[in-house]
Amino acid sequence: MDLSTFGRDDINSSQLGEVHGPFMLEELVCQTQNMLTSKGIFMKSDPLKYAMPLLLLQMSVIIVTSRLIFRVLQPLKQGMISAQVLTGVVLGPSFLGHNVRYMNMFLPAGGKIIIQTLSNVGFVIHLFLLGLKIDGSIIRKAGSKAILIGTASYAFPFSLGNLTILFISKTMGLPSDVVSCTSSAISLSSMTSFPVTTTVLAELNILNSELGRLATHCSMVCEICSWFVALAFNLYTRERTMTSLYAIFMIVGLLLVIYFVFRPIIVWLTQRKSKSMDKKDVVPFFPVLFLLSVASLSGEAMGVHAAFGAFWLGVSLPDGPPLGTELAAKLEMFASNLFLPCFIAISGLQTNFFEITESHEHHVVMIEIILLITYGCKFLGTAAASAYCKTQIGDALCLAFLMCCQGIIEVYTTIVWKDAQVVDTECFNLVIITILLVTGISRFLVVYLYDPSKRYKSKSKRTILNTRQHNLQLRLLLGLYNVENVPSMVNLLEATYPTRFNPISFFTLHLVELKGRAHAVLTPHHQMNKLDPNTAQSTHIVNAFQRFEQKYQGALMAQHFTAAAPYSSINNDVCTLALDKKATLIVIPFHKQYAIDGTVGQVNGPIRNINLNVLEAAPCSVAIFIDRGETEGRRSVLMTNTWHNVAMLFIGGKDDAEALALCMRMAEKPDLNVTMIHFRHKSALQDEDYSDMSEYNLICDFKSHAANKGKVHYVEEIVRDGVETTQVISSLGDSYDMVLVGRDHDLESSVLYGLTDWSECPELGVIGDMLTSPDFHFSVLVVHQQQGDSLAMDDSYKLPNVEHQKIGDTGMQPRFSAEEGFTTIDLGKH
Repeated sequence: MDLSTFGRDDINSSQLGEVHGPFMLEELVCQTQNMLTSKGIFMKSDPLKYAMPLLLLQMSVIIVTSRLIFRVLQPLKQGMISAQVLTGVVLGPSFLGHNVRYMNMFLPAGGKIIIQTLSNVGFVIHLFLLGLKIDGSIIRKAGSKAILIGTASYAFPFSLGNLTILFISKTMGLPSDVVSCTSSAISLSSMTSFPVTTTVLAELNILNSELGRLATHCSMVCEICSWFVALAFNLYTRERTMTSLYAIFMIVGLLLVIYFVFRPIIVWLTQRKSKSMDKKDVVPFFPVLFLLSVASLSGEAMGVHAAFGAFWLGVSLPDGPPLGTELAAKLEMFASNLFLPCFIAISGLQTNFFEITESHEHHVVMIEIILLITYGCKFLGTAAASAYCKTQIGDALCLAFLMCCQGIIEVYTTIVWKDAQVVDTECFNLVIITILLVTGISRFLVVYLYDPSKRYKSKSKRTILNTRQHNLQLRLLLGLYNVENVPSMVNLLEATYPTRFNPISFFTLHLVELKGRAHAVLTPHHQMNKLDPNTAQSTHIVNAFQRFEQKYQGALMAQHFTAAAPYSSINNDVCTLALDKKATLIVIPFHKQYAIDGTVGQVNGPIRNINLNVLEAAPCSVAIFIDRGETEGRRSVLMTNTWHNVAMLFIGGKDDAEALALCMRMAEKPDLNVTMIHFRHKSALQDEDYSDMSEYNLICDFKSHAANKGKVHYVEEIVRDGVETTQVISSLGDSYDMVLVGRDHDLESSVLYGLTDWSECPELGVIGDMLTSPDFHFSVLVVHQQQGDSLAMDDSYKLPNVEHQKIGDTGMQPRFSAEEGFTTIDLGKH
């Protein structure tokens, strides 16, 4: 190599040649100095001969290409990891890289080391974030079912895969290097990584489904099994020298230092900053980065990858807010979205299909068959163990497909093994291709086969109307996002008039967007982690409702839950809890928040999607609550009654009948003025035609109430079209505190003529959408009765007859505390 030509111009800025390395011939690159930034094309300097412009080009091309491929693969429900690997395949020697001129320009030998270094830094930080999102205590929550399935999911493919190699080796005489590479590939194929599984579940919007929770626990058990096997294998194959023992002791010492030194320091700094006056930055960001660097460097010094120390540092720290949430918000942008795609794409850049097709002598077909047999054993082992645990056959198949999905951890392990010569190039190519194939097919089949809402999509729906007809207990599920939702929900509960003879059981569900943790949470409030800031907010909500329970002891009982999940799938928690608790009505807040002057203060799009999803699949009636408690000074102290006037707008239909059934209960409250405004067309005055007799009976019952009670009023409004209907509604002004209305009506009705042409919020119906206008200052409850068969009698929640109750009996209903874990409030302790 002639070094005398260096430095003359950009064309000769680097020279390369082959030298003998420890394993094979390797490339040696000689780069001239001061080749970091270009002088610019106006100075006749080629930017791509300099490190910085070349790095920016490589990153830009990789990110843009991966996004384009991801958009193409979206209809097939493929993940970003698959798109990034395919990006490397497209840009690498398998496709575009087959052109030598392009390869020398885009990925010259001197430009590989820089992008590989930066991408490895991004991967180390990404793995730290993955570890940070893991709650180590989740393994204690895994039941015997998850332990059996997770163990079988690893043991079946690992044992049967190695037996297959042994059989083929004895019968066909596989070379020792092929046996060694294939054995390593089998151990990788048998593994299911917990972070990868939770990522797949989140991308498919089933993280908080019944199947998602089971898959989360099973993947954790499977990964622990792979750790134990890898540790036992390393101990068995290591040379029995003091050096190897020192290495093991030093790695164990690093883990102890991380848990007993680094973790307390970070937690103490976080608590110290959270107590300070300036809470803009609660997380000690730079100390965390420093300790992350020390842990990663220590791992490298001990002979393991830098990601080892970073991952276990993340695992040792508390997941969720504030630490997990803040660190994820600050680090994910550049680590996971900028550098990680380059790391994944490099695995594709190292894949060369031409080397596979040209190497028949290395038993490529046999290796691929063994890998597919291993994945088949993993699928059958998981499905068989699930069936043994009496899991439904459809869920067992979907769980088996999920356990076959692999991602970033497996790709990283394959790259490390290739660099360490554990697997050769051909085996590496086959492993990457098989991961793409199996994961892609598995993800698509899970989306096709599994519907998380099937559990609560039943023909029979619980409704307020059926509850009233069968004399059943009213059971409400209240969804809340923050403490501001509490006062109006309390007012709603008080307006429903709970009594000893007609009690109400209600369930509060604090809905929290999943941030800073990997697994979804649906748990009773008393089981929540006390250090989690969400627990503090949930506690405020629970305390407020418990104060309200004291006022109605024996007539009103509650259970309190918290759900932390992605907003895209948190509706599954709402519907699941409603089904499990046999709720009659789900009440969820409207996605718009109103300011004190009545104007729209904040619009939350994700909450609107939650409302739409709940309306679509809820197992009972649903009410969307438009809260205007802050307007006109109606935001109340909990123990005061602020609703004095309630109106019901009745046009006709099942939803209006459902709202009227709830209004009938409010009409029983002695100090509440209730008015029913019945809109009728002039042509219908002579024809009492009702689509359902229950609707006719409800109206008659309300009329009789209005005749016997001075605070209950029935008003008929005769209108000709939608214009007059709008005029009547506009005249309500500030006369009422809350208005009930059904969501859907007969759109052909003359009463609504001209109002159905345009609607901003179709989920509220025609009238409900009209009442969202800032011109109105009262709260609105839009009620929707789910379509389904009539509810069968449910004697377990049948209310006792009033005449059989002893006068003066103030005892609590026995089944409140006996059967469902309701907590009894002892007034003597308050």
